[in-house]
Amino acid sequence: MAIEVGKIYVPANAEEIRDDFLTDIRLEAIKQGVPNPPVLPGSDWHVLATAVANMSLIQYSNLRISEDNGNVLTATGSALDSIREAYGLPEVPASPATGNIVVSVVGVLPITMPDGTEFVLPNGFRGKVSGTFLNVFDGGEVNVVTIDKGDDANLAAGEAVQFVSPPVNVETEAAVSVNAPLAGGADEETDERKRARILNRLQNVPAGGNWGDLVETSLNALASLQYAFVYPALGGPASVKVALSKNQSPSNQDFSRELNAAAINIVRAQIYAKMPSPMEVVVQSVADESVDASVLLEIPDAATAGGNGQGWMDAVPWPQLVPADGGFCQAIAPGASYDLEVVANTVVAPIPGQTHIAWWSDLDQKFYTRLVTGIVVAGPPNWLLTLDAPLISSNGSPNILNNYISPAAVNMAAYGETWQGIANGLGPGENTTDVNRLPRSLRHPFEQTSWLSSLTIQQLTVLTQAHSEIIDASWSFRSLSEPTVPVLVSDAPRVLVPDNFGIYKL
Repeated sequence: MAIEVGKIYVPANAEEIRDDFLTDIRLEAIKQGVPNPPVLPGSDWHVLATAVANMSLIQYSNLRISEDNGNVLTATGSALDSIREAYGLPEVPASPATGNIVVSVVGVLPITMPDGTEFVLPNGFRGKVSGTFLNVFDGGEVNVVTIDKGDDANLAAGEAVQFVSPPVNVETEAAVSVNAPLAGGADEETDERKRARILNRLQNVPAGGNWGDLVETSLNALASLQYAFVYPALGGPASVKVALSKNQSPSNQDFSRELNAAAINIVRAQIYAKMPSPMEVVVQSVADESVDASVLLEIPDAATAGGNGQGWMDAVPWPQLVPADGGFCQAIAPGASYDLEVVANTVVAPIPGQTHIAWWSDLDQKFYTRLVTGIVVAGPPNWLLTLDAPLISSNGSPNILNNYISPAAVNMAAYGETWQGIANGLGPGENTTDVNRLPRSLRHPFEQTSWLSSLTIQQLTVLTQAHSEIIDASWSFRSLSEPTVPVLVSDAPRVLVPDNFGIYKL
C-alpha cells in the first residue's frame, strides 16, 4: 500500500506491515553488499518481521480510531458527544412518543375529549390527550403524547391502552391508531442526529434567529425530530415557516414523514419561546406525497446462466418489461384457483418450478420472493399463477392490488432496504411558485445542496454505490420526479413518500 504524506497509514492487515518491513530489510541488505538476504518464511528476519507487524497493527488501528473520533463525519458515541459539547450544543433529553388513539364511545352522540385526559400503556407508562377534541364519535381518533419518555413509550398499532378516568360515555379501553401509532419515543439522541446538529452549527452558523438558528432550536427541542426545513419570508417580511419531518419507522409499518400534532407543539413551544414576538413564525409538519417508482438494473446473470451468483436468481428473469408495460408490472388480487394475477405484456412465460418472482408489499415497504409453481392462465397481458406460498404482508394482510411484481434477484431484499433508506433521506420541495416571493422564500437548506427532494440520478448513484454487483441503473418509471408545489403558502410543503416499487432487468 502506498503511503501518502499527510495521511495516517492504515494497513489492511499485519501481513502488509510484515511484507513492507521485509522489503525494506532486503533492499538495505542488498545495498550493503548482501546478494541474497534471508527473508523467506522461516528465516530470522521473517520471524522478527511477523512479530513487529502483529504489534504494530494494534497501534495503527488505534491511530485510525483516534483520527475517526476527531472527525465529526466519522466520530461516534462518546467521541461525538465530546465534539458536540465543544461546540456548546446541549444534550437533547429523552423524547416522548406521539400518535393517535381510537376512542370507543357509548351510544350515538358525540363526546368531548378534554386536553390532558390520562391513559396508561400496557407497560405502565403514562400518556395524555394532546388538545381538546370536540364532537368525537365512536371510532374517532384523538392526538396523544406520552408523559413518560423513552424507547418504551412507543406502542404498535392495535395495542390497547387504558384511560385512568375516562370522560362520560367513553370506554376505559382505547386502541392505538393504525394510521398514527405511538412512535418517536427515544431514550437518547442518535449519532446521526447529533452529527446533523453539529454540521448545522458549522455550516449555517446559527445566530440571531436566522434560519440556521431555527433549525438548531428545532433539533434541540425533540430527539425524535429528523430535521427542520426553513422558508424565510414565505408570508412576507418578518415572517418564516418551519416545516418539520420525522424518520420512517419500518418496525411499526410507519412510512410517513409527517409529524403528529403533539410533537409539533413541543417544537413550536421552543421556537416561540426564543423568537421575538413581532416575528411571524409558522411551524407545521411536512406533507406526505405518495410516489410510485421502478428502476432498471444491470446485475450479473444467474449462476445457472454463467453468472457469479450475485445477480438475478433465474436464468431467464420474469417478468421482463416490454414497452407496453409502461415501466412496471402490477399485481391483481388472487382468485379461487390461483395465487397471483400479474399484468405483464411479455410473451415469454414463467417456468413452473424454476421461475421466482419478487412482490413489493406497499404495507411493509419490502420485497417478498416466491416460486411460481403453476400457470392457470397464460398471458399476455394477464398471467394467472400459483405460488409456493401466499403473498401476505407481515400483519397478515393479503392485499396485493396494484403492487409491483418484479423478477427476483439474490440481493432483492437488500435493494428494498436501500430504497427505503433513500426515500427516508428525501427533503420537502418548495412551498410556493409565486415569483413575487422567490427567491427569498426558497427552502433552506437549498434543495440543490442537501436533503434533495427530487428523484434523480443522485438516488440511483446511492443505490449502485451501496451494492457493488450493480453495473448500471436507470429509471424505468416515476409517477412523480419531484414534489408538487402547494397552491397556497399556508399549505405544508410536500415530501415524496414511496408507495409501489419495482426492479427490472436493464
